[in-house]
Amino acid sequence: MGNGSIAVFGFLNFAILARQLSLNSFGSWIIFTSSCIFFELLRTGFLQTPLIKYLSGVEIEVRDEILGSSWAFAWLITGAIFIVSIISFLLLGRFIENEGFFMFLKWIWIVNLLSLPSNFATWYLQSQLKFGEILLIRLISQGSFFLLLVLNFYLKQDLPYVLYSYLFSSFLTSVICIAANWTFITLLGKATKKRMTSLFHFGKYSMGTMIASNLLRTSDTLLIGAFMGNAAVAVYSVPARMFELIEVPLRSFVSTALPTLSKLYNTDDIKGLKYFFEKSAGLLTIILIPFMLFCFIFAEPLVVLLGGEEYIGSANILRIFTLYACFMPIDRFTGITLDIMNVPVRNFQKVMIMLVINIVGDMLAIKLIGECWAVAVGSIVTFLVGVILSTIFLKQKLDFSIGEILTLGYQKSIEYTNNVLKGVSKP
Repeated sequence: MGNGSIAVFGFLNFAILARQLSLNSFGSWIIFTSSCIFFELLRTGFLQTPLIKYLSGVEIEVRDEILGSSWAFAWLITGAIFIVSIISFLLLGRFIENEGFFMFLKWIWIVNLLSLPSNFATWYLQSQLKFGEILLIRLISQGSFFLLLVLNFYLKQDLPYVLYSYLFSSFLTSVICIAANWTFITLLGKATKKRMTSLFHFGKYSMGTMIASNLLRTSDTLLIGAFMGNAAVAVYSVPARMFELIEVPLRSFVSTALPTLSKLYNTDDIKGLKYFFEKSAGLLTIILIPFMLFCFIFAEPLVVLLGGEEYIGSANILRIFTLYACFMPIDRFTGITLDIMNVPVRNFQKVMIMLVINIVGDMLAIKLIGECWAVAVGSIVTFLVGVILSTIFLKQKLDFSIGEILTLGYQKSIEYTNNVLKGVSKP
């Protein structure tokens, strides 16, 4: 429900913006938000996975040390982004013609600051499997932004209003998280050098992995914006946002599986870890098939529903996205299992190789073909390589096979379906 709420509000907000803003302004907004998300991941990548890994099943005293040390790193990263962004804006701002990149340099520091408490609260709550509270945070964040965009149908303001609405939603969400005592911001004084060192050595790889993973998604948008213009960004972004329908169950499974995998590994239950990993990856692969078929068959009405008639030509891009979606569950689960089993460097290496392949493929597609759909095709090769590499790396730590994953996933899907049907048939 938490990830679903993001998808639903993201879908609605995206559709509203596509209709309120001009094609050029909409492309600028996409570039701005994509760039901001990238810098948000400097913190998220460094802290989210280590927090979840180390907080599983620990005593309160240890928990306070971990949270305090994580806050220390969070403020260091936020401060570094503030300094770099201000200097970059003062030196380069007047030379930047693209409105989206100009907005990014000017506002990234405040976006990063306002979102910190709510992000930290979400990471902690995920480690404690408190997904009801996470749902509430996301409803506040996305819902408040949605209401402000609806209001704009009457105000008829342009891009600056959208930006200020975005900032206000982040501020409101963080204030509520602090008031609800979900951030543990007062534990900063509990930070220790030893704990910060362990977080750093693990977090440096998870941060690199998360940043590279985000670049896999945003590099297409950024390169299209740089070489093909904002209008092309808008065309590519409509099917990309619709593709989030497929990613909802993927993000949900990964969010709930990460603490469980961590607990199994911390208690040396490797057999249980293997079974849970194979079941989750396989079941999710089977579950995604109906989503992929739905998006493939109804691509035209889906992109028109989201962006309007002018985006109907981007339907084939959505179809291409659904083709490589079948690789994503195994790729994602092998990646987080590598992290949990204390080899995050392998996951980082895999994602970096995927990123290089994706960027090279994007450049070739733009230069040789010059069409957005060609950029999407390169992602199929990228994710296939990712599955191959992560399988090779993880088999060094865990005895599994792709065949076992798919077989167990199919068996569990049949089992769950039969249980549901039996429950429905009862008087």
